[in-house]
Amino acid sequence: MIPYRSILIVGGGTAGWMAAAYLQRVLGGNPEAPVQVSLVESKEIGSIGVGEATVPTLLSMLQAIGIPESALFMQADATLKNGIRFKGWKQGGSGASDQYDHPFDPPVSLAGHSTMVHWMNLHQRGLTAQAFDAAGGVQTALYEKNQSPKFLNSPDYQAPIAYAYHLDAIKLASLLRSVATERGVRQCYGEVTEVEVGEQGIAAVQLKDGQRLSADLYVDCTGFAGLLIGKALNVPWVSYADRLLCDRAVAGPVAHPHAQQPLRSYTTATARGAGWTWEIDLQSRTGTGYVYASAFCSDDEAVATLRQMQQQGAGQPMAEPRLLKMRIGHRARMWEKNCLALGLAGGFIEPLESTGIYLVERALQSFLDYLPATAAAAHGRNKFNALMADLYEELRDFILLHYVISGRRDTPFWRTYTEDVPIPPSLQELLDLWDEKLPHNLDIQRKQSLFSASNYFYILAGLNRLPSKGIGQSSYLAPAVSQGALAHIAKIRAAAVQQSPSMREFTNKIRA
Repeated sequence: MIPYRSILIVGGGTAGWMAAAYLQRVLGGNPEAPVQVSLVESKEIGSIGVGEATVPTLLSMLQAIGIPESALFMQADATLKNGIRFKGWKQGGSGASDQYDHPFDPPVSLAGHSTMVHWMNLHQRGLTAQAFDAAGGVQTALYEKNQSPKFLNSPDYQAPIAYAYHLDAIKLASLLRSVATERGVRQCYGEVTEVEVGEQGIAAVQLKDGQRLSADLYVDCTGFAGLLIGKALNVPWVSYADRLLCDRAVAGPVAHPHAQQPLRSYTTATARGAGWTWEIDLQSRTGTGYVYASAFCSDDEAVATLRQMQQQGAGQPMAEPRLLKMRIGHRARMWEKNCLALGLAGGFIEPLESTGIYLVERALQSFLDYLPATAAAAHGRNKFNALMADLYEELRDFILLHYVISGRRDTPFWRTYTEDVPIPPSLQELLDLWDEKLPHNLDIQRKQSLFSASNYFYILAGLNRLPSKGIGQSSYLAPAVSQGALAHIAKIRAAAVQQSPSMREFTNKIRA
């Protein structure tokens, strides 16, 4: 039994409708203890829709909701994602020597050691010129020919390797809305003009048209405004602005030059003078944007940078660039009394590693895990808040890593990041440790880590931040053993290229 018989979600978008579909699926299907889930959203306030790249955890969430994977390709313009390609993060160059890849597949164990160990063994002896991302795993082999991680006959949500999606976040919200309302979620439109506060937290919300809506539990999905969690309940904001400098973005879609344009099966993140630009291939268009620090770049300069990038491609912009002001950090408590904050209302980390939708997933799953038997119970709520705060700190550190170990010193933005931005002790401890050894999951010791030691190593190796001295395992690991291990990986990479369809072939098959 749960203490809530009615849930009101205030705000739509991806966060609101994912909450509606998930909570209805998990809590609303028991006829003996029905829970009514409702959602109110404003027609005037649209979804921001910039979170078009995701991480592999979304597969589990969509399966839990009960959405066929084909629906994403038919209704959300989805393609598949093998990982991210970073360009210009080392020295600011534009060539292949200044790029590296961060795929989803972790290094495998061969001959008793991770391919991280085998590659480092050969690298520090001068016996390999290959970059780690091209030698230590399989998935980056699919980057060059824009190949799908799934085969043409792969079942829903299954593939030989981990994958995620590129999708239209506004269309995803529409798909989730259809699923949720078909299953009994009540929807209404209205603009919140007042939030009533009582002893239990939120008592009701008043709408502009005079309606008064009340529930046992309220879910705040009102974006950065935080109408319930912030303005009504006064939960403070923990800012990361002193460490994560990018606070704005301009975004706009670009049409494909032709209907069968090849589709990149990875996200592109290109470092710029005051931030970075993204390119994400959907079936019908390419999503583009520039994430930047307003202290180092004006909005007009950002728009000019975005348009210059768009002009370098063959497609035409489909809309004027939209300016987005970002608030980087999180609520001190995302669950306060009878109010749960999701999405931008709860927190935001710049989208360099596609964590926006993931944070909604994680909060929903953890909320149900700690759901108390009585509304007054506080232990589960306190634990939830502590875990979410720790998760935001972990993601802050991981994003910060990309900047502070860069070799760029060519603009004030990059000099500030590499010389002046304070590195949190939690990250500095890891960097000091990894100057002496290769990363291991035990080094991280996080409760909910999204990123493992291998994820960190892809960034460290890509930006040439390797142990300053040899690693202990290399003192006895014969080079021939490591050469054999990486040769085995090379064979698997070649086989993957031969067997995998292109991303365009895969989406054509699904749509047919």
